[in-house]
Amino acid sequence: MTILASSQTLASASSSWLFTGVGVLVVAVLLCTFWYGSRRAARKPTPPQEPQPRSDSWQTPDAAGAPERSDP
Repeated sequence: MTILASSQTLASASSSWLFTGVGVLVVAVLLCTFWYGSRRAARKPTPPQEPQPRSDSWQTPDAAGAPERSDP
């Protein structure tokens, strides 16, 4: 029975190192992707601060010669 108990102890110890290594790797990948994403966001141009033509979503299209619509 002693041999069986020691083999189970070794198995659990080796798997804990594996899970620790995988966890550290996942955290490193997440930190790198956050760092890369924040660098990409910092390089994006800022939107202009003055009002742009047709910036209101409720404006009607500027169609030349389009008939006026009225509610029935």
